[in-house]
Amino acid sequence: MQRYNIDTCAMLVEFNASVWTARKLDRGVTDEVVRDKGAAEKGAARVNKNLLAGRKELEVIQQFVSEIRNFVYANTLPWSDSGLRLLPVIKFQSFNADMTQHEDKYWKLCEDFVTVYPSLITAQAMALGTMFKRDEYPSPDTIKGKFGFSVNYMPVPTSGDFRVDVGDAAQAELQKQLAELADKRVESAMADVRARISDHLKRMSDRLTVDIVDGQPKPRRFHDTLVDSGLDLCDMVKSLNITQDADLERARLALERSLTSVNVITKKNGNALTVADTLREDMQQRSALKAQVDGMLGKFNW
Repeated sequence: MQRYNIDTCAMLVEFNASVWTARKLDRGVTDEVVRDKGAAEKGAARVNKNLLAGRKELEVIQQFVSEIRNFVYANTLPWSDSGLRLLPVIKFQSFNADMTQHEDKYWKLCEDFVTVYPSLITAQAMALGTMFKRDEYPSPDTIKGKFGFSVNYMPVPTSGDFRVDVGDAAQAELQKQLAELADKRVESAMADVRARISDHLKRMSDRLTVDIVDGQPKPRRFHDTLVDSGLDLCDMVKSLNITQDADLERARLALERSLTSVNVITKKNGNALTVADTLREDMQQRSALKAQVDGMLGKFNW
């Protein structure tokens, strides 16, 4: 197995954010459902009510946390089942700066929510009808504790860090196992990067296809992100390629060249179209790009 020394070029990052769910088990309604449906076991159903049903104030925070998680996943590599992600050292400063901005916005959204929270409780008395119970709503001070945000950085463990008093033979075996585990995780992380490029190439090949319907060409539709996210991916892979994989770098360069080599159409008024719009109008360039993409898929068969 290929042995990698990544402890100096990468670190581990752990991101956690907690958001109040506003969910509460309604035992009374649960018993009614179980009884009405003739279930023999009381545990056959659980009815959880949304204490803030119909309100968007909490959903805004939940959606923002999802956006942050997507940002973390996009800019890091998988490492362990516990949620740790591998972050290239070269990306640390920009990544940390972005996460700091995300955290500031997160806490601002939480503060805004806590401020309006008392008025939301009053509104829910009508929204929930007989299911409304005032004592199920925590106090504003308690609600503050339902939110949390943390980003932790730590070094990548190496076999040399294994210091336990178990005898030389046992310690050597533990160090060997740790080194092999780290190598497997690096291989998995790099497989993730290759899959990102492969998936995007497959998506491009599919969306750039021109079907023939009733003897007439019918180009498939695609969003501008087909081009924009492809260029973003090329830039990202440059830093995520922690093992300096030559094939991965060639694939990245090939995708970047194909996207930047499109000759954008300039209209009579002097305005230039975007690459995406050019590909929608110029079937020759569209077909040429698809051929390049299909060639990459055949060459870099991951």
